[in-house]
Amino acid sequence: MFIYSEKINFFIQEIRYSIKDILSHEVKLKVTRDRFFDKNQQFSYPISVVIYNDRTMLGYFDANFLEIGIHERLMYASKKQLHDLIRHELAHYLTFIQSGQVALPHGPEFKDFCKSVGWGEEIYNATMSLTEEQKIEALEDSDIFRKIQKLLALATSSNKHEAELAMIKSQQLLLKHNLESRFIDTDDKDKVFLKRLIKQPKKTAKMRSIAKILETFFVSVVFNRNKEGTHLEILGTAMNVQIAEYVADILQDKLEDLWDMSKKEYNLKGAIAKNSFFYGVAKGYSDKISALKRSYQTEVTSALIILEKALERGKEIAYKRLVSSKSSGHYCRESSELGEKAGKGLSINLGIGKSSKKSEALIEYQH
Repeated sequence: MFIYSEKINFFIQEIRYSIKDILSHEVKLKVTRDRFFDKNQQFSYPISVVIYNDRTMLGYFDANFLEIGIHERLMYASKKQLHDLIRHELAHYLTFIQSGQVALPHGPEFKDFCKSVGWGEEIYNATMSLTEEQKIEALEDSDIFRKIQKLLALATSSNKHEAELAMIKSQQLLLKHNLESRFIDTDDKDKVFLKRLIKQPKKTAKMRSIAKILETFFVSVVFNRNKEGTHLEILGTAMNVQIAEYVADILQDKLEDLWDMSKKEYNLKGAIAKNSFFYGVAKGYSDKISALKRSYQTEVTSALIILEKALERGKEIAYKRLVSSKSSGHYCRESSELGEKAGKGLSINLGIGKSSKKSEALIEYQH
């Protein structure tokens, strides 16, 4: 998970300053405020840093996003250890610029680059991973996560009253957890977590529909586009992000199953009908959850407003700038209405004991 907070942002600023100093004085490259140039000064590249806590390695370079990731634990490391790690990841970045994806991660090109700028074995042969004792405890092992799993499993019950009660309790439990995690006096209270989930060449109706459903689990959703395509990213507390990741995995297949059933029963055809059906499912499910939330007590409704504002503040911390966009295209009323009906009957079972598919980086975001 990527992590964001005011404290994390200060750490990122420190890392960015160190990167610029190393690039300028050790690698001898031209550096500006947010970018650096190659040795021929033909192209410039971003100085982008993210902080995470879910991987075993202490650092990485992501060529798709042209970003360097640093583990949160390095906040408490010595300056030498941090700077050596930065040099190691910069070597990956600069080797990628020179050689592209064809170069092996720690191959001869990587070592030759390190030697060319005077970086020895302590840089190119460095061990960059955590020990078993240092690994972060999995969220799915926590009591709160297991309780929510059980409630969502009950929400699939054929007994309508039991299913609705379980859904209400799961929402209330999530809300209670969010309020406590926000206002308990701990170092984590201001942290916002971000995870990249689905990637497609471009934004699709299915991605938009999944995003709308995920928002009912107290996360914010952003579509992040880069040269590799569009990523659906979710942002919120660590617990909410973990749950939303499970839900997204389930919805990938569940939406297709619902469409196949309705398509056969009602003889629906074409992309317009399919997209309209997906939008309808998302609307139906979201309307159902909104109705449940409206049935809460007044003080709970006030708490929801507080959490929504907290998520907006989290977006401001995690992203430098956001641009809103609207979907456009043709619309099939019949398919949409059928989708709404399916959405109102949709229940999501996280599958107790099952782990979600491994998606891309789970990151604590900074800017």
